[in-house]
Amino acid sequence: MDSIEQEGINHVVCTGDIGENEGIPYFFEQFKKMNLSIVLGNHDDLKGISKHHNLRTDYDSEKIYRSELQHSFKLIYLDSSKGSIDIEQLEWLKRELVSSRRNIIFIHHPIVGLDLKVDDIGKLKNREDLLKILVKAQNEITIFCGHYHMANTSVHKNVAQCITPAVAFQIKKETDAIEIDTAVSGYRIIQIGNNGISSEVRFMNNAN
Repeated sequence: MDSIEQEGINHVVCTGDIGENEGIPYFFEQFKKMNLSIVLGNHDDLKGISKHHNLRTDYDSEKIYRSELQHSFKLIYLDSSKGSIDIEQLEWLKRELVSSRRNIIFIHHPIVGLDLKVDDIGKLKNREDLLKILVKAQNEITIFCGHYHMANTSVHKNVAQCITPAVAFQIKKETDAIEIDTAVSGYRIIQIGNNGISSEVRFMNNAN
């Protein structure tokens, strides 16, 4: 929070795994004076979080996904909290991508695959279906996601994917097993304007 305030950040997007039990109200208390957007992660409970945050969605679907316009971009927030993207959400996304605007997608799970152990055990179940929709879009798409507790950037055709490190522990990329690093925390600063989009990761050592 100190780092965010020092950077003058005016909009925070949390890409899921907000917390559990007393961690949920604590999280939202920290951001009560800031513009906050969220997507749900696989460790999040919709009912628990909706008590503390206006999700701005159709609660009957038990999913939160929506879009908004900012500068020359369309910001799309997807819900992968159940480990896949349901058919209704996929059809909604197809309609949202019919636009002259460039698209930014916020989602918990990565969509473009990685050659890493963590990708074998934690990948989005139907990401191939989702990726087929994205590559058919007429404009470039930038994905910001989390889930894998590491920083990584990859490109597939018209899709650029930026995985952001976790504000808790990280998972080491250089090993064939799942190894945890509790000393490093991080987040990503994204700058959006009419001329384009850029981002960079901020790492903080001795996080715990």
